[in-house]
Amino acid sequence: MKSKKTFQRIAAIDIGSNAIKFKQFRIRTSKNLYPLELDTFKRIDLRLGKDVFETNRISEESEKRLIQELKNLSKQVKKRNVEWAGICATSATRNALNGSEVCSKIEEVCETSVKILSGRQEAYYLRDANTRKIENLKKPIYVDVGGGSTEIYMRNSSKELYESFDLGAVRIMKGKDSTKEWEKLKAFLGVVKENNADALVGIGGNIRRIFKILGLQKYSPLELKKFEEIRNNLSNMPIIDRINLYDLAEDRADVIVPASDIFSYILEHSNIKKLFAIDWGICDALAYEYLNNKLS
Repeated sequence: MKSKKTFQRIAAIDIGSNAIKFKQFRIRTSKNLYPLELDTFKRIDLRLGKDVFETNRISEESEKRLIQELKNLSKQVKKRNVEWAGICATSATRNALNGSEVCSKIEEVCETSVKILSGRQEAYYLRDANTRKIENLKKPIYVDVGGGSTEIYMRNSSKELYESFDLGAVRIMKGKDSTKEWEKLKAFLGVVKENNADALVGIGGNIRRIFKILGLQKYSPLELKKFEEIRNNLSNMPIIDRINLYDLAEDRADVIVPASDIFSYILEHSNIKKLFAIDWGICDALAYEYLNNKLS
């Protein structure tokens, strides 16, 4: 009887504004392949942004559920003898007055550190986005539209441009976005345009879902005109119809339009005509960084 092949595994958690994402990876040994292979993915619907963008705090109810969910995930990681790449928290947690306090409780329960990323740290992580399946990328920008914020990264020869903006799908849906932040984004996109960005690589569940609705492979190009058509269709459609027609979860059906509006604004002001979507996120960045540090 052949012994079952074992793989070294690492896990990471992203405590986002719209959901918690857990990813467990196998580590590949072939130098010709991307070093991380997704083994397990879990998305937990917990909209911290709903609390934070209205009251500036993570509610007691959300805190209890958050800690319990992470406790359960932590038990699984320990049981499987998986190494922690890390747990990070983003926009909603960094905006919450009690964000640090909640993270300290998570650290105690999970017995691992929790890092609250600044917006610019979150944006800089985009440098490691895995775009190997996209052909002929020349001067792309990487755009991660989340529930509470949007991050953009661009590399042009030796120069790196990256920034975070308090413009996210949940934040906009709650009417908590500001004109000042949109102007900040517009100014940044002016610099992106000057650097001749020619493609947008979209990150996050909303852009991937749009590709799925259109029947497109995530790594194939979506032309601007086609994107605007589906954005307008979704905008004019009641949420219940988005759920029924496109099999969207309720917590996806309401945020997909404001997320699309952010992508549309970025495309317009950067003069980019095509976009892509990739299966990548902060969990991947944490795992990739952890692996590189360990190997070095």
